[in-house]
Amino acid sequence: MLRAPKRGIDPREPLGHLWEEEREPGGGELQTLTIFLAGAECPFTCVFCDLWRETLDGPTPPGALTAQLRKVLAAVGTLPRPAAAKLYNASNFFDPRAVPVEDETEILDLLAPFSRVTVECHPRLIDGRSLRFAERLAGSLEVAMGLETVHPEALRRLNKAMTLDDYDRAAAALKQAGIAVRAFVLVAPPFVPPPEAVEWAVRSAEHALSRGAERVSLIPLRQGNGALEALREAGDFTPPRLEQLEEALDRCLALGAGIVTADLWDARRFASCPQCVDPRLARLDRINRTGLTAPRQSCAACGWS
Repeated sequence: MLRAPKRGIDPREPLGHLWEEEREPGGGELQTLTIFLAGAECPFTCVFCDLWRETLDGPTPPGALTAQLRKVLAAVGTLPRPAAAKLYNASNFFDPRAVPVEDETEILDLLAPFSRVTVECHPRLIDGRSLRFAERLAGSLEVAMGLETVHPEALRRLNKAMTLDDYDRAAAALKQAGIAVRAFVLVAPPFVPPPEAVEWAVRSAEHALSRGAERVSLIPLRQGNGALEALREAGDFTPPRLEQLEEALDRCLALGAGIVTADLWDARRFASCPQCVDPRLARLDRINRTGLTAPRQSCAACGWS
């Protein structure tokens, strides 16, 4: 058993929330409330995922998510107008085990003040429920889906139970219904040779953009779920380096399409040089906020430039 024990969670207590400023496809920024919800574990056991650590062993109880949303909205008080919301439940929003169907009406009421709502879902679970939810939502809907990689061998072996055709069909269905798409792309996933990691990340982002994604988030894989450590021991996974994330973002900016950002949560762990990590992370954050490239500064300690 590669998994460590789960952290005990209360299904009526949200895992957390934070405010972010997100660039909009048409220009400008939108205050976005990201809410981390406690609920059922995802049925897809991807080898890279560690989100199961803060999930329930069984289905999400009816009323639990609405209780969590009410607590977060009470905590943040008066909302800016306009504002967006992102609901991340460590699973799939349109899986009835994760989000009980009987809670939808109250969830829609609680989300009514937001001009845009983002939820996450596996491409194979995009169906009529997602389209009906969008129709009933006061604001617009965006669905975040993990494309992960277009590397054919790696995608097959990630245990995601998804093909590239599955992703493309889901993206097409969402776009046809007027629902925005956000894509997650992994930087240096298992089974991709390290010298090719940047190239495949850029190809994957380009594929997502060509299939209608308005936003792509480049996510460097973090160890800690047990499976990645085993794959590293077997020689099938090499942790990403900060310079790979930088190179992938720079090359994606050159595509001139959509909004591509680098996921900087805990990104300090990927840096090998303590002398230049702060300016490098500051540069990436500046690119995320502006969408504009920025010159790299050289580092005498490691030769970074």
